[in-house]
Amino acid sequence: MPLPSFSQTQSLSSPENLHNRMLERRAVEAAVWGMPLVNFDAMRQAYFRDAGARYNDVMYWSRPSDWKNQTTTPNHSTIYVMTFVNLKDGPVVLDIPATTTAGLYGAVLDAWTIPLLNVGSRGQDQGKGGRYLMLPPGYKGEVPAGFIPIQSSTYNNYTLLRVITQTTSTQDLANGVDYLKTLKVYPLEQAQTPASNRYIDVADKVFEAIARYDASFYDSLARMVSEEPVQDRDMSMMGQLNALGIGKGLDFKADAQRQKLLDAAIGEAHAYMMDGYARSGIEVWEGRRKWRSLAGPKQAIGTKLTFIEPGQGVYLDERAFAWFAMFGPIVPPGPQVYMKSYETGKGEPLDGSQSYRLTIPANAPARDFWALDVYDARTAGFIREARVVGLDSYNQQMKKNPDGSVDLYFGPKPPTGHEANWISTQAGQPFFTMFRIYGPQQPMVDRSWVLSDIEKLD
Repeated sequence: MPLPSFSQTQSLSSPENLHNRMLERRAVEAAVWGMPLVNFDAMRQAYFRDAGARYNDVMYWSRPSDWKNQTTTPNHSTIYVMTFVNLKDGPVVLDIPATTTAGLYGAVLDAWTIPLLNVGSRGQDQGKGGRYLMLPPGYKGEVPAGFIPIQSSTYNNYTLLRVITQTTSTQDLANGVDYLKTLKVYPLEQAQTPASNRYIDVADKVFEAIARYDASFYDSLARMVSEEPVQDRDMSMMGQLNALGIGKGLDFKADAQRQKLLDAAIGEAHAYMMDGYARSGIEVWEGRRKWRSLAGPKQAIGTKLTFIEPGQGVYLDERAFAWFAMFGPIVPPGPQVYMKSYETGKGEPLDGSQSYRLTIPANAPARDFWALDVYDARTAGFIREARVVGLDSYNQQMKKNPDGSVDLYFGPKPPTGHEANWISTQAGQPFFTMFRIYGPQQPMVDRSWVLSDIEKLD
């Protein structure tokens, strides 16, 4: 390849071109670095805006979710409960009630989406209930007797809980809602006489909690950077952010030219994270199936989902891939197995214009339930306006095969005679699937039970 001419080199290296190219590269890296913070802020802003909630309010979905739950890869099968807190004014109590007929899984997480401590049936209280005390960064006070301390490195924190009902009958769901309404969140200073909580049902609302991949991504990032303490590990990145006008004490404003540059940068970062999540993880049945774990065991489970190796560094890319497409994890290992697939058994990418079938073999090794959900590959959320977002073993309407297996169908239209076994896709839209097993039994643990690959139908 011939070398560029002197005039071309001068054009490429003009001060303006060099400056803009540097800013765009830094904006791409800023998006990769800040994805967890922006994921958090997207959910928090939806909590304020769409739910009409305030810090310490308890927000929940009173029934399994439909497409209106626009968070990243939610499960349609469970009752979700969320609360956001801010520790600027001191510790906050999360009072978890003992479980009864329903199970409870979840964790308290910081603004970087790091799960700090598990609560509920498989958490610190083991289903017996407990008063968890969320402590702000640098807290030096005493922890009163009877509280379980959770030290946070950020002021903003959230809790995601999953109420696991025995069935999805009207009565069981109502019992689950009654249970979650005994959960309380309040400042420690009110521990003797806590104020009544507000419980906000968003089951019928569109909850827009997915990051926007345009220049406004950087507005969100700037907001979070201004609110949270700077971690030692991020000092170099703070220097790079400064070039974009993001940092402590900076008033981030982008003019029209900078907005155009930021739009281009987030477009590249978005494409990189979409592709990265699709490729991340390891094969669940190595060499035999196309199903992959959600993230690599070393980078995720090995670091307890901090994506930080002390004394070595931060897995920035892997962290960005994860929080582009997920939210609200528990500290691993957890009481569930998740796996994803973007392709058929022949390696064909899943396309919303086509029709597919997935056979769930008999005797799926799930103590609680299994579920299969479909997501928009561009957002990692449910496909908007989808009639059916997922199916699960709770469902008594699905047809079973004589051998006990179940055929699930994906496509823009339900196949004749299999309407009850259909999950809707959208023409022209790439999608991916996620299979969950809650309470995995030994055949899943040792991989002797093997999930089929997805097959394209003619």
